[in-house]
Amino acid sequence: MAHKTGAAYSGGHIVHGCANAMYLPKVIRFNAAEPAAAERYAKIAKYLHLEGKTTAELVEALVDHINGLNAQLDIPTRIKDYEGGIIDEKEFMEKLPKVAELAVGDACTGSNPRAITPKQMEELLKSCYFDKEAVKAAKSTQAA
Repeated sequence: MAHKTGAAYSGGHIVHGCANAMYLPKVIRFNAAEPAAAERYAKIAKYLHLEGKTTAELVEALVDHINGLNAQLDIPTRIKDYEGGIIDEKEFMEKLPKVAELAVGDACTGSNPRAITPKQMEELLKSCYFDKEAVKAAKSTQAA
């Protein structure tokens, strides 16, 4: 995702590390719909001594922890706020289908623990732009 969004917009460049930091909480939630991925995230949470009794609680603790780190580093929770709003919403939405298609085709996407369709990627990218939950929408398009 970060590879394809970094230089896609005329307002400016999204630094790769910041993109990854903004996207990671949403990507973890998306991937956690896959039980094996959720277990792996729960294991990471345990290594970090995060609290949780169930896999779902541990996944959320991990997401919360990453969000806390991002807050400490002044990394925004959404693309819309990156660098004071340099990524225009209209341009983002116009380019969304192509950026999503390119992101799905990126070599790194193949190593993701959960397969993703271009439509699911669109929903995930929208969740990264607006900081809204994409998991439900992504699940509903999984069968498509």
